[in-house]
Amino acid sequence: MSASDRFDDWGSTVGRAFHIATVRGVAVRLHPTLLLVIPWVLWHWGGRSVDPLRGALFGVFVLVAVFVSVVGHELAHALVAHRFGLAVRDVTLLPIGGLTRIEQGPLPPRREAIIALAGPALNLLVAIALFPIVSGMLVLRDATSLPALAQLVSETSVASLLALTMVSNVLLAVFNLIPAFPMDGGRVLRAWLSTVSERSRATRISVTAGYVVSLGALGLGVWLRDPTLPIAGLFLATAAFLEQRTLELERAMQRLPVGQFAVWDGGGVDPEEPLAHALRGGPRDLAVVRDGIVVGMLWRETVLRHANIAHLLRAADVMDRAFAAVSPQTSVYEAHRRMLASGHPAVPVVDPGNRYRGIFTSDRLTHVYRYVQSPRRTTARWILLARALGLLGR
Repeated sequence: MSASDRFDDWGSTVGRAFHIATVRGVAVRLHPTLLLVIPWVLWHWGGRSVDPLRGALFGVFVLVAVFVSVVGHELAHALVAHRFGLAVRDVTLLPIGGLTRIEQGPLPPRREAIIALAGPALNLLVAIALFPIVSGMLVLRDATSLPALAQLVSETSVASLLALTMVSNVLLAVFNLIPAFPMDGGRVLRAWLSTVSERSRATRISVTAGYVVSLGALGLGVWLRDPTLPIAGLFLATAAFLEQRTLELERAMQRLPVGQFAVWDGGGVDPEEPLAHALRGGPRDLAVVRDGIVVGMLWRETVLRHANIAHLLRAADVMDRAFAAVSPQTSVYEAHRRMLASGHPAVPVVDPGNRYRGIFTSDRLTHVYRYVQSPRRTTARWILLARALGLLGR
């Protein structure tokens, strides 16, 4: 499944994970809780096999095959997102699947649907590729029925491993196409609903479907006495809640003008000033301003890269002249999107005449984000926040 990582709720939920590989520029990470699956796999296949060691080893191969399929599913999301010019933060493997984090705000419905369908499509292609092989093995046994397939997957052989890989890919595709958040089907549902309704309403419907599915998984798990279903249901409910909170956060950010939260930061730095002056107060992103007009940006990494010869250079020598800017009336949400699109952690705030009115940085965004996500907001606290961050127009 994929997740839009607009304000990093998913990142805080996923928590610490270990980097295991990089594929086409996309980091693949392993969450520590995935290791909890290994004892269950060893018990499940080793305990029911005549040869426990052989069964346990077979279970490990099955686990590897399933998670290779999951990685393929998530990378399909990531690579299609890359094709659309979106930044993909990483792919994280979890006990009940995987998560692709995409650094982007709302997408056009068609693109959102295509990215969401890429994962299940890959799983179906893998299953289709394995189908002739598995069918051939069943024909050699003079049995082509579903009971024969069930018998095959219950064995501990190479044929059984191929059959299990085929079945697991079919199940991955079907499971992810459930029309409820956070499944890919939920994103397809939202994309379709967004064409006939507001995106916020489409998201609420998909999130509600996610809650319904999670409750169904919880109830079914209790009825079947299967502990894995309630765990899956809890994950689905948490993911649906995070998507709902992200939507509320987006709407709050869209109502806030970035001019309220930009900082003056000394009025920027003159292009003729020595670069060393940009290091005063600590290295940071700064606007380059001539006669009140923004003419460039000094990025923190650029300043640090030239720190040893900063006394020999002017700000104009290393400033970025191709910068994006926003007006004081631009929403915090849109300013954040501009920052993501530019790949830089700050954006200058200018009036229609391109006159400097402040700078909005990722640190300021973090302050706003942490406050807005608080469940108890009042008008008075909004005013206090604005005062604490510093007003524009000095």
